[in-house]
Amino acid sequence: RAALTRRIVVLGAESTGTTTMALALADHYRRRGGIWARTRCVPEYGREYSELKLAELRAVRPGADWSEVAFHTADFPVIAQRQAELEEEAARAGSPVLFCDTDAFATTIWHERYLGTTSAATGEIAARGRQHLWLLTDHRGVDFEDDGLRDGEHLRPWMTARFLAQLAHSGRRTVVLTGPHEERLATAVAAVDALLAEGLHLTDPLPERR
Repeated sequence: RAALTRRIVVLGAESTGTTTMALALADHYRRRGGIWARTRCVPEYGREYSELKLAELRAVRPGADWSEVAFHTADFPVIAQRQAELEEEAARAGSPVLFCDTDAFATTIWHERYLGTTSAATGEIAARGRQHLWLLTDHRGVDFEDDGLRDGEHLRPWMTARFLAQLAHSGRRTVVLTGPHEERLATAVAAVDALLAEGLHLTDPLPERR
Protein backbone atom coordinates (compact mmCIF):
# COMPACT_ATOMS: atom_id res chain seq x y z
CA ARG A 1 0.00 0.00 0.00
CA ALA A 2 2.79 2.45 0.88
CA ALA A 3 4.40 2.01 -2.53
CA LEU A 4 1.12 2.75 -4.34
CA THR A 5 0.09 5.79 -2.28
CA ARG A 6 0.30 9.13 -4.07
CA ARG A 7 2.19 11.46 -1.74
CA ILE A 8 1.54 15.20 -1.79
CA VAL A 9 3.84 17.61 0.06
CA VAL A 10 2.75 21.07 1.19
CA LEU A 11 5.74 23.29 1.90
CA GLY A 12 6.63 26.95 2.19
CA ALA A 13 8.19 29.70 4.26
CA GLU A 14 7.13 30.47 7.81
CA SER A 15 3.50 31.45 8.36
CA THR A 16 2.35 30.86 4.78
CA GLY A 17 -0.44 28.41 5.59
CA THR A 18 1.28 25.08 4.95
CA THR A 19 -0.28 23.29 7.92
CA THR A 20 -3.69 24.81 7.26
CA MET A 21 -3.53 23.67 3.64
CA ALA A 22 -2.30 20.15 4.38
CA LEU A 23 -5.10 19.62 6.91
CA ALA A 24 -7.71 21.13 4.60
CA LEU A 25 -6.68 18.84 1.76
CA ALA A 26 -6.82 15.74 3.94
CA ASP A 27 -10.28 16.76 5.16
CA HIS A 28 -11.45 17.44 1.60
CA TYR A 29 -10.54 13.95 0.42
CA ARG A 30 -11.83 12.22 3.56
CA ARG A 31 -15.22 13.80 2.86
CA ARG A 32 -15.36 11.94 -0.44
CA GLY A 33 -15.93 8.79 1.58
CA GLY A 34 -15.30 5.24 0.49
CA ILE A 35 -11.62 4.45 0.01
CA TRP A 36 -10.81 8.13 0.61
CA ALA A 37 -12.20 8.14 4.16
CA ARG A 38 -8.82 6.97 5.48
CA THR A 39 -6.92 9.93 3.99
CA ARG A 40 -4.26 11.13 6.42
CA CYS A 41 -2.05 14.16 6.97
CA VAL A 42 1.52 13.76 8.22
CA PRO A 43 2.42 16.48 10.75
CA GLU A 44 5.59 18.55 10.59
CA TYR A 45 8.11 16.82 12.84
CA GLY A 46 10.45 19.81 12.70
CA ARG A 47 7.97 21.80 14.75
CA GLU A 48 7.82 19.12 17.44
CA TYR A 49 11.61 18.97 17.44
CA SER A 50 11.78 22.76 17.81
CA GLU A 51 9.38 22.69 20.75
CA LEU A 52 11.56 20.07 22.44
CA LYS A 53 14.70 22.16 21.93
CA LEU A 54 13.01 25.20 23.44
CA ALA A 55 11.71 23.14 26.39
CA GLU A 56 15.20 21.75 27.03
CA LEU A 57 16.66 25.25 27.00
CA ARG A 58 14.01 26.55 29.41
CA ALA A 59 14.69 23.63 31.75
CA VAL A 60 18.21 25.03 32.12
CA ARG A 61 17.38 28.70 31.76
CA PRO A 62 13.74 29.54 32.61
CA GLY A 63 12.43 32.46 30.62
CA ALA A 64 14.54 31.71 27.54
CA ASP A 65 12.81 32.53 24.26
CA TRP A 66 12.93 31.16 20.73
CA SER A 67 15.68 33.52 19.58
CA GLU A 68 18.07 31.77 21.99
CA VAL A 69 17.56 28.29 20.52
CA ALA A 70 20.52 27.16 18.44
CA PHE A 71 20.37 24.65 15.60
CA HIS A 72 23.32 22.60 14.41
CA THR A 73 23.96 20.60 11.25
CA ALA A 74 23.45 17.34 13.14
CA ASP A 75 19.85 18.33 13.98
CA PHE A 76 18.61 18.32 10.41
CA PRO A 77 19.23 14.69 9.35
CA VAL A 78 17.43 13.68 12.54
CA ILE A 79 14.44 15.82 11.59
CA ALA A 80 14.47 14.63 7.97
CA GLN A 81 14.73 10.96 8.90
CA ARG A 82 11.89 11.10 11.42
CA GLN A 83 9.75 13.04 8.94
CA ALA A 84 10.35 10.30 6.36
CA GLU A 85 9.48 7.59 8.89
CA LEU A 86 6.21 9.28 9.84
CA GLU A 87 5.33 9.58 6.17
CA GLU A 88 6.03 5.91 5.52
CA GLU A 89 3.95 4.83 8.51
CA ALA A 90 1.01 6.94 7.34
CA ALA A 91 1.28 5.68 3.76
CA ARG A 92 0.89 2.09 4.97
CA ALA A 93 -2.36 2.82 6.78
CA GLY A 94 -4.14 5.51 4.77
CA SER A 95 -6.04 6.00 1.53
CA PRO A 96 -4.62 6.14 -2.02
CA VAL A 97 -3.47 9.72 -1.33
CA LEU A 98 -1.39 11.10 1.53
CA PHE A 99 -0.77 14.73 2.46
CA CYS A 100 2.48 15.74 4.12
CA ASP A 101 3.05 18.97 6.02
CA THR A 102 6.66 19.35 4.72
CA ASP A 103 9.16 16.59 3.89
CA ALA A 104 12.87 15.80 3.96
CA PHE A 105 13.45 17.94 0.86
CA ALA A 106 11.99 20.95 2.66
CA THR A 107 14.31 20.21 5.58
CA THR A 108 17.30 20.76 3.27
CA ILE A 109 16.07 24.30 2.66
CA TRP A 110 15.55 24.91 6.38
CA HIS A 111 19.17 23.87 6.91
CA GLU A 112 20.19 26.61 4.47
CA ARG A 113 17.92 29.07 6.25
CA TYR A 114 19.45 28.48 9.68
CA LEU A 115 23.07 27.61 8.86
CA GLY A 116 23.64 29.19 5.46
CA THR A 117 24.98 26.00 3.84
CA THR A 118 23.69 22.76 2.39
CA SER A 119 23.62 19.46 4.27
CA ALA A 120 24.77 16.39 2.35
CA ALA A 121 23.32 13.99 4.93
CA THR A 122 19.90 15.66 4.81
CA GLY A 123 20.03 15.73 1.03
CA GLU A 124 20.67 11.99 0.91
CA ILE A 125 17.54 11.35 2.97
CA ALA A 126 15.52 13.64 0.71
CA ALA A 127 16.80 11.81 -2.38
CA ARG A 128 15.27 8.56 -1.10
CA GLY A 129 11.79 10.09 -0.89
CA ARG A 130 8.83 8.76 -2.86
CA GLN A 131 6.70 11.90 -3.11
CA HIS A 132 4.81 12.80 -6.29
CA LEU A 133 3.69 16.44 -6.05
CA TRP A 134 4.85 19.53 -4.14
CA LEU A 135 2.46 22.39 -3.35
CA LEU A 136 4.36 25.59 -2.54
CA THR A 137 2.47 28.14 -0.44
CA ASP A 138 3.38 31.66 -1.55
CA HIS A 139 4.11 34.16 1.23
CA ARG A 140 2.45 37.01 -0.64
CA GLY A 141 -1.02 37.82 0.62
CA VAL A 142 -0.53 35.94 3.89
CA ASP A 143 0.01 37.94 7.08
CA PHE A 144 2.91 36.86 9.25
CA GLU A 145 1.82 35.49 12.63
CA ASP A 146 4.40 34.98 15.36
CA ASP A 147 3.39 31.91 17.33
CA GLY A 148 6.48 31.89 19.53
CA LEU A 149 8.51 29.58 17.27
CA ARG A 150 8.95 31.94 14.32
CA ASP A 151 11.37 34.75 13.61
CA GLY A 152 11.77 34.84 9.86
CA GLU A 153 9.22 37.27 8.40
CA HIS A 154 11.99 39.17 6.63
CA LEU A 155 13.26 35.88 5.14
CA ARG A 156 9.95 34.75 3.68
CA PRO A 157 10.57 36.18 0.16
CA TRP A 158 14.01 34.53 0.07
CA MET A 159 12.64 31.20 1.26
CA THR A 160 9.79 31.18 -1.26
CA ALA A 161 12.26 31.90 -4.06
CA ARG A 162 14.73 29.30 -2.77
CA PHE A 163 12.06 26.61 -2.49
CA LEU A 164 10.89 27.36 -6.03
CA ALA A 165 14.42 27.36 -7.47
CA GLN A 166 15.41 24.07 -5.84
CA LEU A 167 12.13 22.37 -6.70
CA ALA A 168 12.68 23.31 -10.33
CA HIS A 169 16.37 22.38 -10.25
CA SER A 170 15.59 18.93 -8.87
CA GLY A 171 12.77 18.32 -11.34
CA ARG A 172 10.07 17.96 -8.71
CA ARG A 173 6.50 18.40 -9.94
CA THR A 174 5.40 21.68 -8.38
CA VAL A 175 2.31 23.87 -8.17
CA VAL A 176 2.48 27.30 -6.51
CA LEU A 177 -0.54 28.23 -4.39
CA THR A 178 -1.47 31.91 -4.41
CA GLY A 179 -4.44 34.09 -3.49
CA PRO A 180 -6.87 33.62 -0.58
CA HIS A 181 -7.25 30.23 1.11
CA GLU A 182 -10.28 29.16 -0.91
CA GLU A 183 -8.47 29.85 -4.17
CA ARG A 184 -5.38 28.02 -2.96
CA LEU A 185 -7.42 25.01 -1.90
CA ALA A 186 -9.21 24.85 -5.26
CA THR A 187 -5.88 25.03 -7.10
CA ALA A 188 -4.43 22.32 -4.89
CA VAL A 189 -7.41 19.97 -5.31
CA ALA A 190 -7.28 20.40 -9.09
CA ALA A 191 -3.56 19.53 -9.09
CA VAL A 192 -4.07 16.48 -6.88
CA ASP A 193 -7.02 15.25 -8.94
CA ALA A 194 -4.93 15.61 -12.10
CA LEU A 195 -2.19 13.52 -10.52
CA LEU A 196 -4.64 10.84 -9.40
CA ALA A 197 -6.27 10.75 -12.84
CA GLU A 198 -2.94 9.78 -14.41
CA GLY A 199 -3.03 6.48 -12.58
CA LEU A 200 0.00 4.42 -11.67
CA HIS A 201 2.90 3.87 -14.02
CA LEU A 202 4.09 0.34 -13.47
CA THR A 203 6.79 -1.42 -15.41
CA ASP A 204 5.90 -4.28 -17.71
CA PRO A 205 5.89 -7.72 -16.05
CA LEU A 206 8.97 -9.87 -16.42
CA PRO A 207 8.69 -12.52 -19.17
CA GLU A 208 7.65 -15.94 -18.03
CA ARG A 209 10.40 -18.47 -17.64
CA ARG A 210 9.74 -21.65 -19.54
